[in-house]
Amino acid sequence: MSFQEKSSWGLLLGIGVVAFFYFPAAFEIVGRVSHGAPLIGISIAGVIAIVVIESTYHAIIAGGSDDQTDERDRLIDMKSERFASYALVISLFWLVGHIIITHAIEGLAPMPGLEIAVWILLALTASEVVKLIAQITQYRLSA
Repeated sequence: MSFQEKSSWGLLLGIGVVAFFYFPAAFEIVGRVSHGAPLIGISIAGVIAIVVIESTYHAIIAGGSDDQTDERDRLIDMKSERFASYALVISLFWLVGHIIITHAIEGLAPMPGLEIAVWILLALTASEVVKLIAQITQYRLSA
């Protein structure tokens, strides 16, 4: 495996672990309180966790790898970015549609701004996960 493929695996696992704990807690906090103060604490904890996981992982894999990128790596990265942008666009269109529907139909409670922010963060995270899965898939198919 190249350094880039190993890096993609590490990023995917790190983001997956942090997101697994962060998003249920964030949505629970958003449903419980009307202000974002408790959300700040778990957001900072999530950022610290992802930095520690990723820096530790990259320190481990960097020891035996050469960090040479070639044309294949750039092409894989470009294709993966395209998949990520599709996922982000679909997610955000879904979110905007959901917001419009909840405001248009009487009797449905509109989403609070803090919940919308967490959904946007989830869309961005899902987009990054799609990118990493696309990278890993392309590395495996062309190996």
